[in-house]
Amino acid sequence: DTSGSMSGEKMDQARKALKFCLSNLNKDDRFNIIPFSHEPTRFRDGLAAAAPETIEQARKFVEGLTANGGTNIHDALLAALAHASGAEASRPYLIVFLTDGQPTIGVTDVNEILKNVGGKNAGRVRLFVFGVGDDVNTHLLDLLAEQNRGARDYVTPRENLELKLSSFYRKVSDPVLADLSLSFGGLNVYDLYPRQLGDLFAGSELVVAGRYSGDGARAVELTG
Repeated sequence: DTSGSMSGEKMDQARKALKFCLSNLNKDDRFNIIPFSHEPTRFRDGLAAAAPETIEQARKFVEGLTANGGTNIHDALLAALAHASGAEASRPYLIVFLTDGQPTIGVTDVNEILKNVGGKNAGRVRLFVFGVGDDVNTHLLDLLAEQNRGARDYVTPRENLELKLSSFYRKVSDPVLADLSLSFGGLNVYDLYPRQLGDLFAGSELVVAGRYSGDGARAVELTG
């Protein structure tokens, strides 16, 4: 988010966090950067390989980002989702969405944004949301993450955005299993939460709660 409300310390923190992510890309990763205010722009037209020269160009691109204009959340997310069609099915596709505000430009209705993002996401994209400041639309951001197999976190003006985002990135840079599924060996299982499992990353844990009926030894199997 490079809208006007991100000016000052927020923009400085965002640049530092982005540079950290760029410096810690895996050699086989592909990436893009999509700044947005009134409309989204792109570092590259498509996904770029994480070659040293490309990363250096991306760092210079980040240094040149400035904050001005409104907040077009709808078009920014659709621009990020557009790259997913060219991504390989065998590897996770992650969007890290960083914003400090509410939609003010373009489509601003929460339900329409959720519907259009869901319509463009065939279930493969994981959307991770970071809300910055005290004025974020938590209802929208919570649902964006929940409905798109991701997670969300919030940073107050008194917290360190760079520290939180860096901690998150260290985790998601090392995926272990994607497209998870649990089977319970024929037990009648109900009231299961979460119904849709997220991905499993190195150093993270997966907690599933629920109820079952029946008895006897059963094998619980996790596949991905």
